[in-house]
Amino acid sequence: MSITCPSCLAENEETAAACLACGTPLQTDNSSANSNFSTYQLPPQTYLKEKRYLIEKTLGEGGFGITYQGIDCQTSSTIAIKELWPEKSVRQGLNITWSSSIPPAERQQQILKFKLEAQHQAKCKHPNICQVYDWFEENNTAYIIMQFISGKTLYQLLQEKQSIPETKLKKYFIEATEALAVIHQNNLLHRDLKPDNILIDSEDNAILIDFGATKEFIAGQTREMSVTLTAGYAPPEQYNYKSKRFPATDIYALCASIYELATGQIPEASIERLTDNNDPLIPPRQLAPHLSPLLERVILTGMNLRVENRFQSAEELVDAMKGNFVSPLHKKAQNLVKNHQLEEAVATYEKCLVNEPDSENVAVELALVQTHLDDKKAESAANQVVKINPNEGRAYGILGLVFCRRGNWEKAEKNLKKAVQLTSKEAWIQANFAWSLGKLQKWEEAETAINQALELNPYCVFSLGLKSWITAQQKQWKTAIQAARQALFKAKQNPDQDLTTIKEWVYPCLLLALEKAVVTKNAKDVDRCLNEYLTELPNSSFAWGFKGWKQSQSGIDQEVLSHFQKAVNQAQIPYWILINLGITQEYLNQTTASIETYESIINRFPNQALAYVRLGTSLAKLEQWEKAIPQLKQAIALENSIAQAHHNLAWSQLQAMISSQQNYNYHQIVKSYQKAIELYQQQSRNDLSDKLQNTFKDVGIQLGFAEKVH
Repeated sequence: MSITCPSCLAENEETAAACLACGTPLQTDNSSANSNFSTYQLPPQTYLKEKRYLIEKTLGEGGFGITYQGIDCQTSSTIAIKELWPEKSVRQGLNITWSSSIPPAERQQQILKFKLEAQHQAKCKHPNICQVYDWFEENNTAYIIMQFISGKTLYQLLQEKQSIPETKLKKYFIEATEALAVIHQNNLLHRDLKPDNILIDSEDNAILIDFGATKEFIAGQTREMSVTLTAGYAPPEQYNYKSKRFPATDIYALCASIYELATGQIPEASIERLTDNNDPLIPPRQLAPHLSPLLERVILTGMNLRVENRFQSAEELVDAMKGNFVSPLHKKAQNLVKNHQLEEAVATYEKCLVNEPDSENVAVELALVQTHLDDKKAESAANQVVKINPNEGRAYGILGLVFCRRGNWEKAEKNLKKAVQLTSKEAWIQANFAWSLGKLQKWEEAETAINQALELNPYCVFSLGLKSWITAQQKQWKTAIQAARQALFKAKQNPDQDLTTIKEWVYPCLLLALEKAVVTKNAKDVDRCLNEYLTELPNSSFAWGFKGWKQSQSGIDQEVLSHFQKAVNQAQIPYWILINLGITQEYLNQTTASIETYESIINRFPNQALAYVRLGTSLAKLEQWEKAIPQLKQAIALENSIAQAHHNLAWSQLQAMISSQQNYNYHQIVKSYQKAIELYQQQSRNDLSDKLQNTFKDVGIQLGFAEKVH
């Protein structure tokens, strides 16, 4: 270090006793021979800031600063004091005389930069960051008052021990990375991470120090920064003062530091790696075979020359070092899913699988995303997971879900049962298992499964809705009502999610349960629920159909018909709504319309016996006997226990025989009437059975002349 003359500011050799230009003494014999501190350091027992801080001794010095150990006289605590020491400066008394080569504007800039370092470091509160307590100007320079930490840097430890065990290395760098996360949270980049700037204290904790190069940044934005770097630790973008800055800039330096401590070698400078066609960076395990594959993978990912291929946050690096390695491409896919960019996520997952063909988690997540886009591809992806790991329960869960959607309940149950056995703590698997069990009428098992799903996730709308459905099927009306109301309440709390489909089947469960549970005529719960249903889902065929059915209990009129007509104008009309529409049309003497409705039902639901009964009856009302008879026969073929089918078949055959003089089997007609009487009695419809029996008695062979179609 050269010495500047305090009189003429001429530069002199460090060993010079007097200024060669003017002869001013530069150091005394006494000071050079007997003093433990140099003439440019503050002597022990020097006070700063109006005797608030007392210097005890010099700890060390760098290119632009001197660090002292001192005392905070107010608290009696030991502190570190960092003094800005400008290049080529000298001290006269306690004051510093700046070199004439440093203009006044630059002097102020250096002091401002020094104080800014203190401000940045003070913002970052973390046990693994050296804390800053105070900063101020004095003696024509500036000072930072910091936490005093006794220890050695990682670089010093490496020189002493030659190597550090991997477990210890991971511990140090997890602590350093957790501290780095706080720096980044304050929109700062450290920019000079290296083993020299990571201190290991007396309690074996890693502490980040030296914030002299720290700068504010906005991730991904270009901002001019001075090119402050240490070759070997700095990534390519740090060589260009106009490059965009990212947290990954510091992550490169941190992983380069791990590289050095793990292998004993400073890595190739990134700028050299960038200009060489074959990356000269030697993989860590080639230099240190004892290192784990995980640590090597972490190091090489963090030191990737492309910013986007490194860990994007300190948190990601911590997770990776703890064993939860997620590659940047994998993380990108996960973020796309969070942002609901599912097709882009699929493409990214597929790229990821090219690089990580045996990654079970990547394959599972791809299959899960495909369940939202394409069930066939989801099935294929799930089968691929099974090839990677036959004991991956989530893969069987996905297969079970796909089979549920296809209505293949036996296969769904089989796969979901296996999924539950392998992965019992996944709420969505338990819920879908309950769904498949319910569809197979295994209600008690379904209830057990859905209760387990809700233990894992008590607020899942789908699971709550399933519980309502399952308990309603078991006539547990109060439980069904409670679960349905919870499901609908939670659905309203999630306006960003499209839960329309779930509402479409939860509301019917609630209406059914309320209808069964509410016994007083004055109860308004059903009406309130129905009005809410129509407000939430005004195009619901079930809601309008239920409204028509409910109102028909008090009498059938045009308004009831209007409700049923609104119901059939919607999509996915269930059978019960169509049949009630036809019956209402019949009741209102709209026979031709009812015939069209019943024909439409039979076209869609060819195995519904009641539709044939009503169609045959409507045709008989129009005295179209020959058309009515085959419809009524088909009804009996499908379901032999409908009394009305036998009754009206006998009536139609009898009328056809009379009107057209056709030869119908009279004994068969009598048998049909007798079957009708038998079924009416079984159904406790004694009024109708008595009426038919009286007809036999009264008219004898004239049987049925006085009968009407029912």
